Amino acid sequence: VAEMAVSFEVPTIDISAFDGDDPVASAAVVDAVRAACENVGFFLLADRGGVSEDLVRDALAASRGFFELPLDEKMRVASLKKGYIPVDGCDNAVRPTSLHEKFSCSRVDLATVDRSDPYYDPSASPQAELYFGEDNRWPGAPDGFRDAWERYYVAMESLTRRLLRIFARALRAKGGDDFFADRCRRHVSNLVALRYPPLDGSGGAAIEERVRAHTDPTDVTILAFERGPQGLQVLPDGADDWLDVPDVQSTLLVNLGDVLRFWTNDAWRSTRHRVTARPRGARAGVPSGVPSGLDDDGGDRLSLVFFHAPDYDATIDCEDVGGAVVSAERPRRYPAFRSGERSHFAQLVRNERGLPDRQTLREDNSRGD
Repeated sequence: VAEMAVSFEVPTIDISAFDGDDPVASAAVVDAVRAACENVGFFLLADRGGVSEDLVRDALAASRGFFELPLDEKMRVASLKKGYIPVDGCDNAVRPTSLHEKFSCSRVDLATVDRSDPYYDPSASPQAELYFGEDNRWPGAPDGFRDAWERYYVAMESLTRRLLRIFARALRAKGGDDFFADRCRRHVSNLVALRYPPLDGSGGAAIEERVRAHTDPTDVTILAFERGPQGLQVLPDGADDWLDVPDVQSTLLVNLGDVLRFWTNDAWRSTRHRVTARPRGARAGVPSGVPSGLDDDGGDRLSLVFFHAPDYDATIDCEDVGGAVVSAERPRRYPAFRSGERSHFAQLVRNERGLPDRQTLREDNSRGD
């Protein structure tokens, strides 16, 4: 029997019918998301998954306004975890430190939680200290920055909960639709703005990697772009070459991370991706075969990324999900672990110890474990 060809396109999916009254339309959403997660690990959300255009625009505009501030003003909120990191501000195995600056925040609702709870109390454990030992640092300018970011963060929390319910139904998880959401009620997610200054071609390369090939340590990542994907490419397992992420208006981009890959016992993909660009001044003599999705002018690039991570003490065990991912025919491939062991913040600790970055990929595509 001939095998069906696998489609490696990054699809656009409208999830609006998932919670509607039409069970057929709801099932179609689940089927479309399942296929995308099995085949490519990336998909675009039509109509931004229900997030308002104004909210996305305001968050991106606030980010742009912040990055345009003088460096000394941005450095007032400098922090490796929750705040600003300048160009050349830290070592990074995924993004060359000379090619980007960033601002990030974590949970925006900590004023409403019980900080005496050992989960949140930095004095209770090294993990609580790692995630909650410092507060978000908010800049005083531009006006409205904190409000725009907090509203966007809350919207991303809501959208992620909806996606996790779709995922659970697609996998027929033992705990029902709330299987994943139940393990993310005290999540440790980061919202990150990444700005890549223009490339001048001084490095001499016709094509430059703004972001090296990697996978995310999240369960799910959601991206918004100021001017489209601009050179973002994916390489699904089994694909012959890198694929351009299409530029589709009024969408958000979703990709699965390593936590969901382990949770699903490799049934779903945590797909390699990178960002390439053709520096200004390097367009002449570009070799044939250059991918069409490159940011041709090597110009300024801005993205807003929600790196969602479950509760840091959540157990990631494919056996808990059920028969859709582990069985006699599909035995367990990975031991259970705590989610916090593989987060962005955990990698900071690994960096201090000289351990490999688990996001990066070696030349043979093996991971930095």
